[in-house]
Amino acid sequence: MMLEALKQINLLDFMSRCWGTDFKREGRRHVALSPFREENTPSMYVSRKEDGHWVFCDHGSSAEGTIIDAVMARDGHQDVGLAVKTAKKLAEESGLLAWSNPDPPPEKPRGKLETLFKKFCGNDTGPAREYLVGRGLSVKLVDDLIADKQVLVNHFEESDYCCFAVRDAKGELHTLFNRKIKGPAWREKFLIGKQHVFCSDWNQVARAPRITICESIIDALSVQTLHGGCVLAIPGVNFNLRELPDLPTEACLVEAFDADQAGRAAAEQLRNQYPGRISHFDLQGADDVNALLCGRQEVKSRQKLSLENRVEIALSGTTSREQAAASGVHHSRVCDIRKDAVETLTRVWEKRRPGRRAKPEPSPEVALEQREEARFREMELLQMRNDWLELELKMLNDRFKAAAVVTPKKKRRRKQNK
Repeated sequence: MMLEALKQINLLDFMSRCWGTDFKREGRRHVALSPFREENTPSMYVSRKEDGHWVFCDHGSSAEGTIIDAVMARDGHQDVGLAVKTAKKLAEESGLLAWSNPDPPPEKPRGKLETLFKKFCGNDTGPAREYLVGRGLSVKLVDDLIADKQVLVNHFEESDYCCFAVRDAKGELHTLFNRKIKGPAWREKFLIGKQHVFCSDWNQVARAPRITICESIIDALSVQTLHGGCVLAIPGVNFNLRELPDLPTEACLVEAFDADQAGRAAAEQLRNQYPGRISHFDLQGADDVNALLCGRQEVKSRQKLSLENRVEIALSGTTSREQAAASGVHHSRVCDIRKDAVETLTRVWEKRRPGRRAKPEPSPEVALEQREEARFREMELLQMRNDWLELELKMLNDRFKAAAVVTPKKKRRRKQNK
């Protein structure tokens, strides 16, 4: 909780008050001279991410990350615990502690986890399911977590939170970890209880040949969606790595921490704790495992879909995120397909004139019979026309013969004319 609160401290105020850094605004970011070294041209940028975390990027020294990374870069060490203490002390001295360490919410009393758990079990899990599927997680995995009561929904401060019930290997509840889905509350995430390692299936730990250790529950579930297997989640890099359970000595351990300075420092601490047993999870340039998962799904969503697949997506009655997970495409692609379908139908209906409905097209057999009947009628008409022409020709021939015969009356007329 302390690490999350520190990451949401305004870095502009923190660096200005603690280190005398002077910022200038450039669009959505702020630029200043680096407080970690001497320079004449400003090269450090500070901005706020969508999750509320303030981050910096110093292009001159390649230092980047949150307030913890800034303190480590300033003090020149890689001790995450010491950096957290230093950042907390500086926040207190600069008057930022009131914002960085808010009063605990009224729904977080200690010793009442089971009561809150039973209360949350009565809430509709639909928002949490849609949120997790939208983060790229497997639909089957999410449904299994909901069925096992590991994923719940907490309604707090007029907001919906996806709540993870964290239990140990004995089934004892330790933590209710809440991550905001939607709503006006400013808290992006908070926990009820004490921090504890998360595992969706503790029975796998003892016999697993490969165990992946992640920085968050979302990352752990992302690894399960990508590769499956046994995955442990540590809620934040400031978590004491010595609190990890006893891991089998023959298991291969893989760290999948975030690709920032704090994550790299935690990975180094994990290697010191388990020398010679830690391998690195390749993020392929992504910031974390969930970003890698969403990136792969976005690449897959750009693949060409057949006409049948697009029609199936357009006519499906499920939500866009559920359909995206079922079809293996990004939910924005599903929204685009449905939008195109609506626009196409609108154009077709606008061109139709009011009146009788068009007759349905006949079957191929009926159409063949109709064509043969039309051809037979056409032959009959041609035969009738031919008979009529022959009759007219005969009548004309009779008239010509009648005109060629010279009668006595005609002879007298000719003599008179002469």
